[in-house]
Amino acid sequence: MEEAKHISTGKKGEKIACHLLKNKGFKILFRNYKSDNRTGEVDIVARDGAVLCFIEVKTRYASAFVEKTTDDAWVSHNQTERIKNAAKDYLFKIGTDKIKYRFDLVEITLGKFGIKKIHHWERNFGLPDLDRY
Repeated sequence: MEEAKHISTGKKGEKIACHLLKNKGFKILFRNYKSDNRTGEVDIVARDGAVLCFIEVKTRYASAFVEKTTDDAWVSHNQTERIKNAAKDYLFKIGTDKIKYRFDLVEITLGKFGIKKIHHWERNFGLPDLDRY
């Protein structure tokens, strides 16, 4: 059975995001991290030096009608909750609340001939009750 287009686009974006982050010196710890109770999910867990990063990746193909976005335009309230739950679960598993961490977004727009736009937003989509950077 063929994979749904949005799934394959998402996987492609995550691969591109991991490459970008590695080039910026990040260490990728997990891809598609899910909490044990399945209420939390985040695309990438990585380390940026001493800072733990929970990273959401948003990928789409360019459209003549949608070109301009803001840094938080693609993260819904439900997605934010899933990311927050994944972060809480991960922090519980590593057994410390002393570590610095933040929430990032990698936004990727693909065009006909490859990557049209890529942007890494650090400390994005506010989770002030958790953000300890």
